[in-house]
Amino acid sequence: MSGEFSAALRHALDFDTPDRRIDSLKTSVSNFLRSGDPSARVRKTEYFNHTFAPDLVLTWPEENRERLVFLRTDPNPEWLAADLKIIAPSHPIMLTLDDSGSGQDSAAHERLVMAAKEARALITNPDAIEEFVSPRVPITSVLTNAVIRGGLGLVDEQAARGAAESAIAGFSAAEHLEAEPIRSALVAAEGMLDDEQANRFSRLYRAVWEGQGGTPENFPSHRNLAGPLTGRDLSLLLATLTTDDVQFWRRIGRSVRLEQVVALGPESGPNLGHLVEANLDRLLARGARVFGQSGASSSEGQRANWGVEKDCLALRGDGWIAYFAARSNDLPPHETRRGVSVTTLIDGIRQLGVRMTDVKVQQANFAISIQAVGNADVVDSPDFGQLVARGDSVAQTAAIAMSSGRNLIADFVTGTAMGHTNASFPLHELAQAAVRLLLELSHRNVPDADVRLVSGRDPVVIQDPLWE
Repeated sequence: MSGEFSAALRHALDFDTPDRRIDSLKTSVSNFLRSGDPSARVRKTEYFNHTFAPDLVLTWPEENRERLVFLRTDPNPEWLAADLKIIAPSHPIMLTLDDSGSGQDSAAHERLVMAAKEARALITNPDAIEEFVSPRVPITSVLTNAVIRGGLGLVDEQAARGAAESAIAGFSAAEHLEAEPIRSALVAAEGMLDDEQANRFSRLYRAVWEGQGGTPENFPSHRNLAGPLTGRDLSLLLATLTTDDVQFWRRIGRSVRLEQVVALGPESGPNLGHLVEANLDRLLARGARVFGQSGASSSEGQRANWGVEKDCLALRGDGWIAYFAARSNDLPPHETRRGVSVTTLIDGIRQLGVRMTDVKVQQANFAISIQAVGNADVVDSPDFGQLVARGDSVAQTAAIAMSSGRNLIADFVTGTAMGHTNASFPLHELAQAAVRLLLELSHRNVPDADVRLVSGRDPVVIQDPLWE
């Protein structure tokens, strides 16, 4: 045995008491299983090398299933096959800690291979696991993840190496629309995965294939891969790919929902921004909440970036952050503000080039609401013009007519932009209006300080908050 995993197992065997050796062995195996599938939870049992009691139990949050792991100190195929008859119903993982002499009896070896396939059990060893993880490229980590969840058959060092090499070649081929290496990679993976994981692996390759412009009917797989990407598939794509091609991410995101993007979590990496920016017109949000501090912007500024924070999609700029959510209750708690001056509001509305349909203005002792009739604009109202002249007039809320036909209500007291009832807005519409209404805009040309809320438009530099 060689490599990091094998070294950890050898170190475990150096402890001076059986209990410490066993615990260290289980810890080493647990760590490697978690590194292959970070979402898995691994529980140690009090047993070791027991016929039908597992050494470890794998479970997954929000999934009603588990996978039992049995450690074996002797790789004798006849003994493994005999044990497998007893534990087969659990579709377990059997990890042999020593592979010496495992291939001496070829007939027994073949019987073990057939028994493992029939039981949908995975039988493997440390050297095979090393082959999955040693390339240290994202696509092999996807394969390792799939093997842990749904690996089956006897996977030795040679089979693992071949599958890992095919996966690397196949993924590169998917990016260049080359069918044959993809077919080879899928055949190798399907030989050691159950249907669920094989479909998932194929779907990942197909997403890359179609992202590069390949047609579904020409994708080299016999599997029925209909349906959108799951959240797990999407997470794997973001972790695996390295491209900023807008058209690629637009093809990938044609059926992605905002809830799926948020579920990716805060460790989504730079590809999240590529995915969001390419699909701003498809991702629908119920509302937005903007936070900022006057004067917080630096002299050099910074480019606003998309990310996941506080269970929302977030756009973080220089001294400000905007949160977007598919449900209003998912937005973070607001910070109460005084409001915005009427003069500043009018300037913002004019910069946006939109029609204001409703406004609520607070004065010293009373509040005034003005609502437009028909297609009129509140800004053109003489009564509203009189309010501008009063220094104590502060706008608390304002509604603007969006291009979609819905009204967006900007609440300057809470820094929130939302529609009526259950109205949702595409991000390119909501982000433009919410951020520009709730933050003061400037069109200065500052390198790398822009936020492209609509792909292809001129940079918009967003600075200090409107509110006082």
